[in-house]
Amino acid sequence: MKHIFALLILAFISFKCQVNAPDPVPLSPTVTTVAASSITANTALSGGNATTGAGPSISARGVCWGTAPNPDINGTHTVNGSGPGTFASPITGLTPNTTYYVRAYATNIVGTSYGNEISFTTTTSTTALPTVTTTSITSITTTTAASGGNVTADGGATVTARGICWSTAANPTIALTTKTTDGSGMGIFTSAITGLTAATTYHVRAYATNSVGTSYGGDSVFTTPPVSTIPTITTTAISAITNTTANSGGTISTDGGAAVTTRGVCWSTTTNPTIALSTKTIDGTGIGTFTSAITGLTAATTYHVRAYATNSVGTAYGSDVTFTTTSSTPDVYVAGYEFGGTEFVAKIWKNGVATSLTNGSFDARANSIFVSGADVYATGWEYNGTVNQAKLWKNGAPTTLVSTCSGDGWGVYVSGTDVYVGGKACTSASLTNQVVVWKNNVPSALSNSANIMDGRSVFVSGTDVYVAGWEEINSSIVISKVWKNGVETALNIGTVAFVHSVFVSGSDVYVAGQESNAPTYVAKIWKNGVAIPLTNGTNDAGAYAVYVSGTDVYAAGNEYNGTKYVAKVWKNGVAQSLTNGANDASANSVYVFGTDVYVCGYDGDVAKVWKNGVATSLTNGLNIADATGIFVK
Repeated sequence: MKHIFALLILAFISFKCQVNAPDPVPLSPTVTTVAASSITANTALSGGNATTGAGPSISARGVCWGTAPNPDINGTHTVNGSGPGTFASPITGLTPNTTYYVRAYATNIVGTSYGNEISFTTTTSTTALPTVTTTSITSITTTTAASGGNVTADGGATVTARGICWSTAANPTIALTTKTTDGSGMGIFTSAITGLTAATTYHVRAYATNSVGTSYGGDSVFTTPPVSTIPTITTTAISAITNTTANSGGTISTDGGAAVTTRGVCWSTTTNPTIALSTKTIDGTGIGTFTSAITGLTAATTYHVRAYATNSVGTAYGSDVTFTTTSSTPDVYVAGYEFGGTEFVAKIWKNGVATSLTNGSFDARANSIFVSGADVYATGWEYNGTVNQAKLWKNGAPTTLVSTCSGDGWGVYVSGTDVYVGGKACTSASLTNQVVVWKNNVPSALSNSANIMDGRSVFVSGTDVYVAGWEEINSSIVISKVWKNGVETALNIGTVAFVHSVFVSGSDVYVAGQESNAPTYVAKIWKNGVAIPLTNGTNDAGAYAVYVSGTDVYAAGNEYNGTKYVAKVWKNGVAQSLTNGANDASANSVYVFGTDVYVCGYDGDVAKVWKNGVATSLTNGLNIADATGIFVK
C-alpha cells in the first residue's frame, strides 16, 4: 500500500512539472575575446567573435578595458558594429608601461555578454605601430572596387608605406600579392581594388608601416555583383487597335545587373522585328512597365511587335505579338435592349443593324459587348419565369452562366482565348447577391457576405483581372470596391457610392461611378483609389463608363439640369453635353478609336450612338430602348 501511495505522489509531481514547465527564455549572445596585438605605449588591437545561437540579434559589440580585472561597458569601451561575426577593436588612450585587462562584449535585448578576459602591458618605448582605419568599400563592380584608409597616428616613427590588402579570407595581410601601395605619411588615402571575381565575397584591411612594424585597420567585407546580362522583358498585349495606330509596351522585370538605358517597342510586317528598324519607339529608361504608341500603320494589315530593352551588355526582346489593323471604316458594335411589345428584348447592333439575342418571351437585357477577332461577345440577363439568369452570348448563341438562382452579367472582356464576365449571382441559398467573375463560364466568387453586393465591370491587364462593384452595408452606407485578382480595395468609407466601370492603363486603375453628396450624387472617377469629381454636386449626376486613350481620360454619364437628365461625356474632366435637355438622357458607354470618340446611351425612348458628339439613332422611338455598351473595331 505504501508503494502505491509513493507512486501516486511521484506521478502527481511529474504532472505538475510538466504543466508548469516554463517557456524557453531568450538567450544572451556568446562572445570570445581576441588576444591583444600591435601593442604600443598608447595603443593596442583586440576584438572578438560574437554569435547569437538561437538568441535575438546583436545590437552592439566591441571590447571594454581597464587597469582592474573584469572591465565592463560602464567603463572605457569601443562599439564595433552589430550582428554576429568577428570584429577588430582598436584600443587607444593607454598609459605606457601599464597592465590592462580586456574583455570583448556583445549586447542584445536580453542583456550584455562578455568574453574571456585577456591582459597585456603597454610598452615604455615612445615609438609604436601606426594607427590606421579602413575606409568603407564603394564603387563595387564585378571586377573592381574602391577603398582606402586614414592613418591617424604614426606611432612616433615615419609611415613609410600605406595601402590596403584584400583576400577572400578574413584579416588579409601585406604578405599577400593582392595589395596596394598608396604613398606614405599620415592622413587619408584612397585605393583601387582590381582583379576581382564576380559574385565573390572579399575582406579588405588598410595597413600602415613604420620602423616598428605594420598595423591594420578593421576588416571590411563586400561582395562583387554577378556578371551582367541583357535585361528580361515581356511584350504587352496590343490594345486600342485602329486602322493606323495601336498601343503596346512592355514590362522589364530585371535589368541584368546593368542599367537599362533605352526601352520601347519595334514593329514590322515580318516576324521578330529589331531596333535596327526605324519603326520603333523610345519610352524612357530603367526597369518596370511602360506603354508605347504604335503609329503610321496601314489599314487591314498584320503587324508583329516586340518590346525591347537595352543595357551595356546588349538588347533583349520580348515575345513576338501580332495584330491586324482595322479597315479604314471601323465597325461599331452596340449592346442594349428594346421593348418588344410585352417584354424587353436583348439586342446587339452592328453599324446600326439590330440582331435580337432573345425572342421576347421573357424580359432580357444585354449590358456589355466585346469583339475579339471575328467573334462578338455580349453579356446580360434573361428572365426565365422565376429569376433573372446571367447570360453570355457568343455570336448570338446563349450560354446560361447561372441557372439555379438569380444572376446578372454586367461586363465582358476577352483576353487571348479566355472570356471573362463580371456580375453578380448567388453562391449559396443564403448568399444570393455576391460579386462573381466567370472565366470561360466557370464562376469564382469574390465576396462572401450577407449584404447585397453587385459586380458591374471586368477588365483584364496582362495576367491581372480587375472587377468593379459595390457592397450595401445599410441604407446610408454603400461601399464601392475594386477587386484585383480577388483582393478587394475600398474606394469610399462611410458614404454611399456606386461604381459601374473599370479600366486599366499601364499601372493606373480607373473606376467610374458616383458618390453621395446629399441630397445629390457627384459623378466621379477614381484613379488608383483617389477620387476625382466630375461635377460640383449642385445637381444629381453619375459616371457610368471610363476609357483611357494615351494620356486622355474619358467618362460617360449624365447630369440633371433642373428638369431633365442630360447625357454627357467628359474628357480630362471637361464636360460636353450630348443632348439638349428636352428628354431624360444618359451616356452609358464610351470607346475611343484613333481620334474618334464613340458614346452610346439613350435620349428619351431612343437608343443612340454619338460619334464625336454627333448622334445616330439605333431605334425609331416607338418603343423604349437603351444602348448600354459599345465596342469599335
